[in-house]
Amino acid sequence: MHLLIKIVFMWVVAGMFQPALAGEISANYYDIGVFAFEEGNFKDAEAYLTQAVRRNPEDALACFYLGRTYQELAQTADARRYFKKASAIDPSIPGLNYHLGILFYENNEFDTALEYFSRVIAENPEDVLALYYAGVSRYKLAQYKAAEPLLMQAARMSPSIEMNGNYYAGICNYHLKRFPLAAAQFEQVVEMAPEGDMKENARMWIDAVRQKKAEAKPYFLYLKTGAVYDDNVILAPENLDQVSDESDAGLMAYFSGKYDFLKNQDLVSGVGYSHYQTRYQDLDAYNLTGSMGNFYVNWHLNPALSFECAYQPMYYWVDGDSYLMQHQVVPAAVWRIDPLNLVDFSYRYSRDNYFTDNGRDGHANEVTLEFFHQVQAFSGNFFCGVGSEVFSAHAKDQNFTELSALAGISADIMKNTRLTVYGQLFDKTYDHQDAVYKKKRDDNRYLIFASVTQTLWRPWLQVSAEYTFMKNNSSISDFDYERNTILLAVSVKL
Repeated sequence: MHLLIKIVFMWVVAGMFQPALAGEISANYYDIGVFAFEEGNFKDAEAYLTQAVRRNPEDALACFYLGRTYQELAQTADARRYFKKASAIDPSIPGLNYHLGILFYENNEFDTALEYFSRVIAENPEDVLALYYAGVSRYKLAQYKAAEPLLMQAARMSPSIEMNGNYYAGICNYHLKRFPLAAAQFEQVVEMAPEGDMKENARMWIDAVRQKKAEAKPYFLYLKTGAVYDDNVILAPENLDQVSDESDAGLMAYFSGKYDFLKNQDLVSGVGYSHYQTRYQDLDAYNLTGSMGNFYVNWHLNPALSFECAYQPMYYWVDGDSYLMQHQVVPAAVWRIDPLNLVDFSYRYSRDNYFTDNGRDGHANEVTLEFFHQVQAFSGNFFCGVGSEVFSAHAKDQNFTELSALAGISADIMKNTRLTVYGQLFDKTYDHQDAVYKKKRDDNRYLIFASVTQTLWRPWLQVSAEYTFMKNNSSISDFDYERNTILLAVSVKL
């Protein structure tokens, strides 16, 4: 209704001055077109502004507003044509450089967009939108060092831009390896953002910053200890056939550490050591101690592809007596498909020497393929994998082929609390009949694991509760069993 009144008024005024109508009719079309544009009637604005330009092709403002109209109608080519025409007639039109910048920005032509935003800033260093879009354009062009101050200047000037400005500035500082500053910016976004993609993306970046900070250190230390209850104690993980059929409680401790002697952008090499120990209250014969070395080389071919190789000597004791010596060589290839998806392919060769049962001495060849996906809907990961192991022993009845499959998920269920659940399936087929039972053995083993981990007052300190269920079905009934374990533990990671 307001537009109709304005149109009638303009034409009445024009009718009162017929002798001047020929010279002023273009201006009337322009005024009516601008009225239509301001009220959001872009189709009407297009019609009137087109008439204005047709009657006066040198009307720079009419060309400018017709370009803006086409921009609102998402007719990019027409918008560009009339913006360029307006610029050729009068490059000083207020807002022209900004809207040209937006036009190229929305078309992902960030280098050209940056030129126009820079012109706006040169004329008015306080233009907050130009500062913001110039910063984002430089970010899109991977000009992180130049982008960050523009984004933060815009964020400080406008509360409506503060959240997005900190988010993109945080990404810039992440790429610049300014991890403490990036973490602070992402944490501010988490505080400001409503529930949704922005908050979850900021949380994922915080996790990425923590990981990068950890990777930047030449060392890694991890300690975990806790109380365990087992309703069917097994000599796990080294001999799943040695089943006690008795329950017991005890203590568990695990330590792992590594140090990178060589570390640069493309190559990492170092040495590590891990120690595992269980002590039961009554079943001393199942007390297991493991000592494991690790000599590794990681080569990053490019950001998407890396290769790894490790030599791992291992020594196990049962109740203080030597039990098993292993030598493992593990080459692997890791392919990061994109920021959310990763594939890990590995091969393991193991040479086993049992001190109490020479018939089990032998070697194993194992291949595994694992896939990891970072879930954007929540702060978590989905993972799955398949594997195959072929073991050849001195005693033929110990030769087997085992196929395995794994699937699980790990996610934050509340602040500082993470739930992990996964299941594994193993199908183990022996090549020859058992020397004692005189029949061929086939086993199916199922495992379900669930844990809840709570981070305490520092990110490096956690407590956890873990539950594991395992069931083995065998063609030889003496090897059938079920097992439930509960572990309450505290862990430190540095």
